[in-house]
Amino acid sequence: MKWFDGLVNVVANLGTARDKAAHTYYAADCLPQNELLNIYRSSWLGKSIVDYPAEDATRKWRKWRANTDQITRIEALETSLQLAKRVQQAMISARLFGGAAIYINVNTKTQDKPLQIGAPIASLIVLPQSVLTPEQIVQDINNPYYGKPEFYLLQSEGKSVRIHASRLVIFVGAEMPHGAAEMLGVQGWGDSVLQSTLDAIKQVDATMANMASLVFEAKVDVFKFESFAEMLADSANDEMLARRLNLQAAMKGINGAVVIDAKDDYDQKSASFASLPEVVAKFMEAVSGAARIPATRLYGRSAAGLSGTGDGDERVYYDRIGYMQASDMTPALAALDECLIYQALGERPPEIYYQWAPLRQLTETERADVFAKTATAARSLAGAQAGELIPMDALSEALVNELTEQGMLPGLDQAIAKFGSLSGQSLPQEDLL
Repeated sequence: MKWFDGLVNVVANLGTARDKAAHTYYAADCLPQNELLNIYRSSWLGKSIVDYPAEDATRKWRKWRANTDQITRIEALETSLQLAKRVQQAMISARLFGGAAIYINVNTKTQDKPLQIGAPIASLIVLPQSVLTPEQIVQDINNPYYGKPEFYLLQSEGKSVRIHASRLVIFVGAEMPHGAAEMLGVQGWGDSVLQSTLDAIKQVDATMANMASLVFEAKVDVFKFESFAEMLADSANDEMLARRLNLQAAMKGINGAVVIDAKDDYDQKSASFASLPEVVAKFMEAVSGAARIPATRLYGRSAAGLSGTGDGDERVYYDRIGYMQASDMTPALAALDECLIYQALGERPPEIYYQWAPLRQLTETERADVFAKTATAARSLAGAQAGELIPMDALSEALVNELTEQGMLPGLDQAIAKFGSLSGQSLPQEDLL
């Protein structure tokens, strides 16, 4: 006996052999790299979907939390290595082809050994997926590379070079569920971000192309000549017909008037574009949803609607970029960052760290408002009983940390460390309040 699970209605043909929707299925159309590159080069939508998140994730870059001199030296090394640009290039390649890596070149001959922290970095080289082949996925649960390849094969000048994973900053495009990559034979990498958005991109591009073609047919002149079919039957009339049509078009172009025989007829056919903007808008929304990029960013336009500001969409998108920075980029850059700090400072102070700069920047008015409210709240907490409720030094340290996190009063934490807190300067209690 066969058992079926689903909605069946014989009268309405739901769930039966006559149900058209019941025969719908999803087929994976895996795009080869040359087609992905063609989409990137030919479709501005495809290029934008690949580029924008990578550009936004590296646009404001990151802020180091350390002494001013230490920050200067670390940032100078980042600039000399063009780190932000290399990360952006690797992310674009990964999003387009499914994976890419940055090779940390420390000028050593043995590439299959783990990277030693402190080795001076000579350069950073972006390697596309096409030249870098992952080896087998590590199955040893005690291995730090469990679930990932520990070694990669680099195809260079007809030779294969085995590289340890610690020497690579690995970026993956659209990450696939655990086990899916191995099932599809692309272990170690992910999907192209264009794989799931291609249908929506094609619909917009095809619609716009058809609209462009329709423009040429927006107004068509129709001339009705008496006995036209009979004249076409004799090829001797071809020259006369061509001359007549050319003269007719010339006279219309000169003065806008149409002069025809009394027995002939003239008409104009116009195409209507009234409903096309709504159709295109729906297709564009589908692309925006598929790419998870708000229309205000993807199409560079203001939010639609009388009350729409796009602020909510922008916040969701920026939150997604922040999640990408924290969950993908930070772990990928961890080993490289350790080498950067050691090379720039000659040591690895444990208190040094960085934060990704927020994409949404406050206006001058908003910054002033936040600063005023923070200062007012701190003054209210202090009050006349600060020593009993919250120790003044604790409140001062918390306030300094908050202002530092907000980017207010640059260098305040270093100044406090240099000159000391108010209580450390032995000021009267009334001055502390």
